[in-house]
Amino acid sequence: MLFLSFVDDVPNERNTIVYKLHVSCEKGSQRLTVKSGQLEWLPEGSQLTMASPAQSGDNQRTYTSFGQSQQNTSERPLGVKYNDITIARLGPGQAIELEAHAVKGVGKVHAKWSPVATAWYRMLPEVVLLKEIKNGDAEELVKRCPVNVFDIEDLGKGEKRAVVAKPRSCTLCRECVRLADDQVELRRVRDHFIFTIESTGALPPEVLFTEAVKILEEKCERVISELS
Repeated sequence: MLFLSFVDDVPNERNTIVYKLHVSCEKGSQRLTVKSGQLEWLPEGSQLTMASPAQSGDNQRTYTSFGQSQQNTSERPLGVKYNDITIARLGPGQAIELEAHAVKGVGKVHAKWSPVATAWYRMLPEVVLLKEIKNGDAEELVKRCPVNVFDIEDLGKGEKRAVVAKPRSCTLCRECVRLADDQVELRRVRDHFIFTIESTGALPPEVLFTEAVKILEEKCERVISELS
């Protein structure tokens, strides 16, 4: 069995990493769990030939065209990051023989290469106290907020008042407005956006953001040059 995916480039030592897996579960034995740590790196490239077994010849082509061994360019073996991921569970008499090709690509070509899991944005919340909320009402307001936006400020002489401590945490659930609709107002800062980026693990989120900004700048420059 062969899992192979590449676009325009010929699979070579610079854009493809090849692993093989050959495991079997003997008849009469217990079920066998196959883990990702059993994948074996092939620094010389694919070992599967493109010709059928019936064809003969010494120069049979494989599914990769490595000009040199990846051991010459890699400081350490190219293993998998997590060794305990379950690939399959084999029953007695079953076996798996495969080559897995990890191919370098970009999300523009196919979503499977996108390093971004989820990305979204929201405008910065602004929580405004229209009136002073003191003592028992202040304590009730603090308890009502599920994300602890409000806090208590001690004014001395037994007096307390509510203050907005963490406006950024506000989810605009409006629980505070339901409690004191004439004392609390929720707004959004129209020119302040909070971006949240989740990575698949291929690149850190901060790198994803800076690279995305670079691409956006290039697109803007291209549009400006076309219009000028």
